[in-house]
Amino acid sequence: MHARTYGRLGTTLAGIAVSVMALSGVANAAARTISVPDGFVKGLSDTRATGHYEVTSTGGLHVYTEGATGTDKVAEYVATDVALKGVGEPSLDYTNTAGGLPGFQLVVDFNADGTDDGILVGEPAAYGNDWWLSNGSQQFVKDGAPSHTGGSGSDNHGTLDQWRAAFPTTVVHAFGFSLGSGVKGDGVINAINFAGDTYTFTQPVVLTSKDQCKNGGWATSTKPVFKNQGDCVSSFATAK
Repeated sequence: MHARTYGRLGTTLAGIAVSVMALSGVANAAARTISVPDGFVKGLSDTRATGHYEVTSTGGLHVYTEGATGTDKVAEYVATDVALKGVGEPSLDYTNTAGGLPGFQLVVDFNADGTDDGILVGEPAAYGNDWWLSNGSQQFVKDGAPSHTGGSGSDNHGTLDQWRAAFPTTVVHAFGFSLGSGVKGDGVINAINFAGDTYTFTQPVVLTSKDQCKNGGWATSTKPVFKNQGDCVSSFATAK
C-alpha cells in the first residue's frame, strides 16, 4: 500500500462542455450522496473568489461564476481509489442555464506509486469520447499519451480505452468537475456518474440545540452522528 499524495496539479481549462454519456461494462450500480462541502477533497479544491456552488432542494449542485476572469472558477473533487479500467465512461448529468459548461475531471496516478501524476479532462460536447491531459501533468505521462496531435483540449489526449492500454496500472484517486477558469457559466449538476454509481449532493444536518435531540431528532443529525438521544444531549452540555 502506497501513501497517497494529494497535490494541487496545475491545469488551465478553457470553456468546458459536457453531456450525459452512457456507462458501459459496469455492474452493481448504486445511488450515493456527496456531503457538501465535507465530501470534497480540500487539498484539490480550486473554487475561486467569483466561483460558487450550492446544494439545490432536489439534490443537485448549482454551480456558477460571475464573469470571465481568472477568479471565475468552480472545481471540486471527491476522493476514490479505483483502477482506471473500472471507471467505465464517467459523465456529468448537467442542466445548463447560461454560458459555459463544466467538464469531468479525473485525478490520476498513472504508474500506481501513490502519487497523483496528472488530470484527465472529459469534454464530450467538444471532443466526443476523447479525454485530454492537463498541462501540469508529469512529463512521462505526456510522453506516453495515446495521441500527440492537435484538435483536442491539449496535444496529449485519447479515449479512456486508449489511456487504459497505454497505462494499464493507472489508478484514479479523485473525480470531480471544473467550470472555468475565465468562463462565465451557470447551471445545475444533477448527478455525477462514476464507476457505475450515481452521485447526488446533500448538505449535512447539524442540530443547534439539545431540544432538537428529542423525539428521534438525534437520529437525523449527520454532523456529527450520535449513538442515541443521551449522546446528543450531552454533546450540547459539553459544548458549553
